[in-house]
Amino acid sequence: MVFRYASPILRALGAATLFATSSESLSAKGSKPATVKSTANVAGLERRDLLHSSVAAVFGASCLSFPERSDAEPISVLRSKGCYRGEGEACDDLAGDNEFIRSLQRKSAENREMNDREALNAYNMKNFPEFFASLNPPKYLVKQPDGTFGVYTDDELSELKKSGRIKVENPKAKGGKFADLTQKPIMVLVEK
Repeated sequence: MVFRYASPILRALGAATLFATSSESLSAKGSKPATVKSTANVAGLERRDLLHSSVAAVFGASCLSFPERSDAEPISVLRSKGCYRGEGEACDDLAGDNEFIRSLQRKSAENREMNDREALNAYNMKNFPEFFASLNPPKYLVKQPDGTFGVYTDDELSELKKSGRIKVENPKAKGGKFADLTQKPIMVLVEK
């Protein structure tokens, strides 16, 4: 029917017109006008459609009636420059007059590279050993003396173990202060 694709206001007007014309045509033929329980459900128009259209109209009008102020202060929380790892424009504001907070920010900035390296090592050792072991033939991830990781086959790894160049270590966190129990022990290549 046409009313299904028309706007809610046009549908309401069309339904009222259809109701009026159908009542007139029935009474013109001499028959009794049909009793209609709800005029809101004539020609496919339902009460919920009327409710939705009226709520949308009220909401739309209320949104249009509140223009944005040009002199408003920006929300500082949402637009903060930030203080990340002890560096950033907001670090001084966050620390205020507290020297302890300033010292923590300095330590965090100094340890940035070490923390990045530990996070990368933890990521590699948590995600890649099982992947390399699933290959055919299986390969093994071994930490090199310079901190990078090498991939070895069974034969290469057995030769390194026989020569005593592979040792097993428990990973450390926080600059070597604590054992990282979230990781499995890793194989480390020892220099000659």
